[in-house]
Amino acid sequence: MHSDCLSLPRERPDAREAAWYAVTTKRHREQAAQARLEHEGVATYLPALAQWPPPAVGNEIGPMFPCYLFVRATMPDDFYRVNRTPHVRGFVTFGSGPAQVAETVVSFLRSREGPDGIIRYEPLPHGRPVRIITGPFKGFVAVVEQRLTARQRVRVLLDLLQRQTRVELPEKWLRQA
Repeated sequence: MHSDCLSLPRERPDAREAAWYAVTTKRHREQAAQARLEHEGVATYLPALAQWPPPAVGNEIGPMFPCYLFVRATMPDDFYRVNRTPHVRGFVTFGSGPAQVAETVVSFLRSREGPDGIIRYEPLPHGRPVRIITGPFKGFVAVVEQRLTARQRVRVLLDLLQRQTRVELPEKWLRQA
């Protein structure tokens, strides 16, 4: 939930320390908002994710959280400067003011980035055993045969009725065994 109103948050005991906050942005304007905030001297973080399968139209690299951006701000000093930045809709709020994002959350996301600053999904390796964690075959162990580009599915070889059978499953149903 977010607030588009411009009411100043109440001062808290830790109010003068810089902390991470999430702001909502206009659709497809995350990078423009980030550039404006950086120009204003506000530290930002926009986690980028490589999409799989690649979209038919558009860029393969996109924001991990569309319409959201992390900002490192000091409250209440930076409240209006951030909230009035072009392409920013407002702070994500819970209760009476902007909700802080734990430093560990930003650190975790940054630790998942590659050298190019992009978070990539690690696909299940071909020929490796996987455990099916949900669905009608829950609990079975199978072997990855092929990743299918459509609908994030995987073809696995499953031992059924004393023979290997090819089965297509959503990739999210599988975990490395």
